[in-house]
Amino acid sequence: MARASDPVRSKPDRDSPRGVVLVELVRLAIVALFVAVGYQVGRALASEPDSATVLVCSVLGGGTGYVSGGILGRAIGRLAGQVERRMVDIEGADLVSGSLGAIAGVLLGSLGGWPLLLLPSRAVGLPVLGLLLVVLGFLGFRLGVLKREDLLQLVGLTYRTRASDLRVLDTSGVLDARLIDFVRAGVLRGTLLVPQFVLEEAQGIADSSDPVRRRRARRGLESLAAIRREGLLDVREVDREYPEYEAVDAKVVALARDRGAAIVTDDAALASVAEVQGIEVLLLRRIAAALHPPVLPGESVAVEITRPGRESGQGVGYLEDGTMVVVDHADGFVGHTIDVIIERTVQTSGGQMLFARIAEEPGVASVEAGA
Repeated sequence: MARASDPVRSKPDRDSPRGVVLVELVRLAIVALFVAVGYQVGRALASEPDSATVLVCSVLGGGTGYVSGGILGRAIGRLAGQVERRMVDIEGADLVSGSLGAIAGVLLGSLGGWPLLLLPSRAVGLPVLGLLLVVLGFLGFRLGVLKREDLLQLVGLTYRTRASDLRVLDTSGVLDARLIDFVRAGVLRGTLLVPQFVLEEAQGIADSSDPVRRRRARRGLESLAAIRREGLLDVREVDREYPEYEAVDAKVVALARDRGAAIVTDDAALASVAEVQGIEVLLLRRIAAALHPPVLPGESVAVEITRPGRESGQGVGYLEDGTMVVVDHADGFVGHTIDVIIERTVQTSGGQMLFARIAEEPGVASVEAGA
């Protein structure tokens, strides 16, 4: 869950002692640069090297640098404050990969910027080179964080974090309409990894000819987009493909094992395989069962009949928590919501299954939307 911003930490840092020091250091560098530029301009304009023109141009350059350096320093101070506030929540792996990227950026800047040292005046070349190194170092840090997995693998390291903070979402989790509710309720927290192969499988289901599966997949993808858009969780896509595995489930288990992460799924078979390998699993149906009161025989519920059942005359629907309901003599109500009375419950390896009959007065909820 995205943590609420701290009003104290969210204040600009430019008025703090550290912020003032940063502003003055930037101002000093800019003043030195502009004085050097003014000196060179004065020498070019003056008829004699020691004329007053050199002094005037140097003073004007210093004054211009003092004003512009203050503006630039405060802007950099605000940026540094934002970076500092973000650093609090940055993972150790991000710091390592970002540092490697920053080092690469500085080295690249040094290689590309060395001609600046050949300028007639080093007083001009050195500040420009310093600014170039700072910019490329910062960009290298950002790129290092964004590509942390690939970068760490290049140096023989593995990107891991605590299993309690990191979770891998599988396809059944994407398709589960309860996912966003669990996130909003605070049941699911931390960082949610969404592999590219899971998104591709979910997109394939969203384009399928089965209207029920198509609707579930599209709703699930919209919910996942809402979680990211609203900042409810830190959602990160993973590009690693695991070509050595064919099945998506096997790839999900491999990714969770490599990252030391838990798996968020509604697939009981996948959950069993992962748990045997010592991987923590958050099975959504278990969470739903723990949060929702059980439906008891004799209770009346409204359920949408989505398809015919296996036996003649049966209709099948699902409760909001995904529990399957098999209703006798309901095959004629496919596509409609009807009131049913629960007759018995059966616990299966895949979860609870309910058997029901149509309420005595089905006319009502059933014929919603003009049955």
